[in-house]
Amino acid sequence: MSSRKAAVAGLSILVLGILSCSPGYVLRSAWYQAELLRARVPLEEARRSGRLSADQIAALDRVRDVKAFGRRLGLGATRNYDSVALGWNRRIWNVNACEPLAFRPKTWWFPIVGRVPYRGYFDRRHADRAAERLVREGWDVSVREAAAYSTLGWFRDPLLPSMLGWGEFDLAETILHELAHATLWVKGNVPFNEGFAEFVGEQGAFGYLESRHGLDSPAYRTARQAQEDLESWREVQWGLFRDLEHLYGDPSLDAAAKRDRKAALLASMPGRVAGASFHDRARFERAASERAWNNAHLADFRTYEGHRPAFEALLAACGGDLGAFVERVRALAGRADPFAELARAAEPK
Repeated sequence: MSSRKAAVAGLSILVLGILSCSPGYVLRSAWYQAELLRARVPLEEARRSGRLSADQIAALDRVRDVKAFGRRLGLGATRNYDSVALGWNRRIWNVNACEPLAFRPKTWWFPIVGRVPYRGYFDRRHADRAAERLVREGWDVSVREAAAYSTLGWFRDPLLPSMLGWGEFDLAETILHELAHATLWVKGNVPFNEGFAEFVGEQGAFGYLESRHGLDSPAYRTARQAQEDLESWREVQWGLFRDLEHLYGDPSLDAAAKRDRKAALLASMPGRVAGASFHDRARFERAASERAWNNAHLADFRTYEGHRPAFEALLAACGGDLGAFVERVRALAGRADPFAELARAAEPK
């Protein structure tokens, strides 16, 4: 999780199983997909429609600027986000599941993207029903709202209306995240894909703010302060993850003892936040206390954040040049083990 909005809510893409093995899911997804695409309005037409506020029109300008900035970084010049789903008021939900005493997430297979550890829904009721079935099967389950939408270049994806109310950093980060997906997707390797897009979105958004406002601007300084909070939040989650991982691997404990100790560790989340340093402590206190923490949440966190040090090391090896970083990652991503290639590329020469 990396955007300021996503620090609590979570950031992801929706992957549709157009040819997956569940006919009901396929039909519902196809219906909602078509509904969304029918709602697309070109940005210029939306601007002239009289249905948008001045702030929303300014957001359309930012989208154009961010896409141009992304092209300068070497991200694909797609037709995504050249339209907005004006009047479309649905929300999108992802369902994740994980084994209760191990960080082994459940995956679903789709023909375009391979295996992924989440499944997307356009209706909260359907997401909740799927989650209930998984809970009955014994999984830890998470249902979370997806902040953005992507079909990885198979359709001309529109902006969602809610995105026009976001702050400048959040919007830039999300657009660049999704453009990174459209630029590079290694089939069946979600940790690599999400780690790359998360890192590019975050680093790119800071670069965008710097180019637009300067390093000493209030917008840039505010974003950096929020970033410091996010880094503290990541460390809190990693601490809980590592403690649980150690617990699950302890051969001296039976399953019942592990479940008891797991419950105590999960309940420690508010205390962990209280012991960390935050500028906006209240936000993260809410995130720690309002969420029902379980393995599904933490496995999802690992998917997005588990390989950040390797990406950071490669960016440093590229002299901090994010465009050169994108080019290097694209070159090595097709290898048999892209993470091993990433580590080798980041080694000091």
